[in-house]
This record gives sequence, C-alpha cells and structure tokens, in this order.
Amino acid sequence: MSAPLDAERIAAMLGPLRLTRARARAARQGGAHPRRAAGPGSEFWQYRMLTPGEAADKVDWRRSGRSDALYVREREREDPVRLWLWSDASASMDYASDETLPRKKTLADTLVAAIGLAAYEAGETCCTPPDPRPLRGDALLAPHGHGDAPTLTNPGPADIVLAAGDFLSPGALDWIAPAATAGAQGVVIAVADPAEIAFPFAGRVHFDAVEPGDRPFEAGRAEALSDTYAAAWDAHRARIAAVCNRPGWLLVDAVTNADAAALAARIASWLREAA
Repeated sequence: MSAPLDAERIAAMLGPLRLTRARARAARQGGAHPRRAAGPGSEFWQYRMLTPGEAADKVDWRRSGRSDALYVREREREDPVRLWLWSDASASMDYASDETLPRKKTLADTLVAAIGLAAYEAGETCCTPPDPRPLRGDALLAPHGHGDAPTLTNPGPADIVLAAGDFLSPGALDWIAPAATAGAQGVVIAVADPAEIAFPFAGRVHFDAVEPGDRPFEAGRAEALSDTYAAAWDAHRARIAAVCNRPGWLLVDAVTNADAAALAARIASWLREAA
C-alpha cells in the first residue's frame, strides 16, 4: 500500500489527535494558555444568547430549558500548539533489504503523515520546518523531508517536533539540544531496516555507495565484519538514545517489518498524555 493511503487509514484509526501533552507543558511554562475569549478550545468559558441567523444546532438545550431564551455554550480560545512534521530525505532512507519490506522512507513518511492528519482533524496546527505556515488538505500527505535534519524556526514550549529518519548523517541529531533548550518537545522515530540491525551478510558482498562522498565497498568475507559492524551500530543507536534522554522527548525505534499502525498508536498515546 502507498504511504498516503496507509497514512489516511492509520489516521482514521487514531481519530482526532489533540496535543494535550504540548498544551499542558506550555501552560506550565507560561506559553500557550487560554485567552479569555471565545474560540477553539476544550474548556467551557461562558453561555451567550443565540443571535439571529445562527443555526439551531448550536443551541445548548439543557441551559435554554431553564429560561425563555436560547443559549449557546462557548469554549475558551487557546493559543495554538504547533506540530512540526519532518521525515528524513537523505539517500540512505531509500533502502529495503527485501522486496516484501517497505523502504525506510516509506515507513517514515507514513508515520509522520498519519500523526499529522490525526492532529489536523483535532484542529491542531501542523507545519514543516523551516516554514511555520500551517499545512492543510493534501499538503499533509506530502513527504515532509528537507535534507537529513530539520531546520526549526523559533521553536518554543508550545511546539512538538515529530521527526522520522535513520539519523546516520553527521550532525543529524544536532538540532535536538537547541530545540529542547527552547522548551520544545519531540518525538524522534529512529527508522531501520532489519538487515541494518542483524547484518545477515556472508561471503563476497558488494556494498553500493549511498550518500554523497561515500565509496562502494566489496567484502570478500562479509561475515568477518559482523562484530565491527555490530559495535558501530550499537554506538549509533546509543547516540540517538542519549540525545533523546531528556524530559518531554520520546524515542521510538521503528523497524520496517513492524506494524506501522501500532507504532502510530504508541506515538499518539504519548502525545495525548497530559505530562
């Protein structure tokens, strides 16, 4: 199934995704907060009388039943939370070790688009770094990758960054510390193919160059490299875990043979928590 179609299916399964975690944290830090004005929000603010021309389905019949007037229930307007959507567009993401598996980029795009669609359905603001303008409609389904790391525009305590990639490029994790220092929260989806984890290669194997500056390599006995490779892979994953080990940040390991819907449900559950 293509990434856009799968993303729509998963988003429908998740339902409207309100970014409760970001809103609660921002309120504590003096960022996003109720505005004492009517508008989109979750908290009741006041009743007002129905004005001529308004639809009858806006009437709060329980309140109106206690008087001779028709009343509308208003919610208090809240400052918006921004959900930054980003998926790795580097060449190493265009890899699948088996034709039955999706490419790493497909899984990344699917998860990011599904969460974005679900948040948009709840009225949340979604954007793609570095452009803070809100995404709408089909733009939410487009790949949100620009290079090998997101470039954020003034992230703050009312922001959550959803970033999916393999983060193999030098400096691919450098954006996390300044974003966290600015008060933003984040979900880092570390995408990997099963072969990248297990290194199931043996005998003579030719490894193509992937990223600019790489050189192709041919191993006469690939199995002799397994210990060295395992140590390098473990160090890479440890770097990701270390930089994400901070309050308000979630690291999700996403292997391409895993259930994308289950991964999205875990992310959505975390975003809904009022931490």
